[in-house]
Amino acid sequence: MTAVLSDIEIKKRLNEDLIIHPLLDTEAQITCSKVDLHLSGVFYEIQRSMVGLYDPLSVPKGQDFRREIILPLGEYLVLHPGDLILASTFENISMPRDLLGILQGRSSLGRLGIIVHATASFVDPEFMGTLTLELSNLGHLPVKLYTLAKVAALAFLRIYGKVGHAYRDSVASPFIAALSERMDHYASPVSEPSKHHEDWEYQMIRRVREELNRNNKHLSVREKGNKPNPVH
Repeated sequence: MTAVLSDIEIKKRLNEDLIIHPLLDTEAQITCSKVDLHLSGVFYEIQRSMVGLYDPLSVPKGQDFRREIILPLGEYLVLHPGDLILASTFENISMPRDLLGILQGRSSLGRLGIIVHATASFVDPEFMGTLTLELSNLGHLPVKLYTLAKVAALAFLRIYGKVGHAYRDSVASPFIAALSERMDHYASPVSEPSKHHEDWEYQMIRRVREELNRNNKHLSVREKGNKPNPVH
């Protein structure tokens, strides 16, 4: 049966097959039905001057629009209104095959206009790693974001039925070994560039456009100089 795990169940699973590491304060971080997560010191800023337009059909291989920012503990980054920056959680997560994670931003940050994730709110079964945060400021005031500040919360849903295809079909033991050897969360990249342009649908769109160009057909009514039909 699908159900949200309580704090007692979360702690029980931490002794079994759920990994959240490191937990700075287990009792303070795990309350009600969620685990509080903190901000790491690695950020990626989208460089506006590097690209004038993002077109998923024509992204050069290996192109990255981001600038890495690494901050030590206690330092801060200022998120200005209208800005978007990629960050990650301080905690590493390893999900079991029967749980789905739900990432939520803090309401106290939301009241300041800070959105923690644009779309990436699900944490799939057997996901391993830090969680990428898409931080944006929809408010009117610049906000300081400090490393190790509480930034989000993670709840867990028990999945009904067997999962046929999980995020990663591999055992968690190599991940556990890597965590025990590496405690420096600022030495490794926290997120990859957007792979939106790699969606298979764009291959189809690209072929359609190429076919239209070969036949000298226009791609839209606007390119023909016609006005679109009004919607009634």
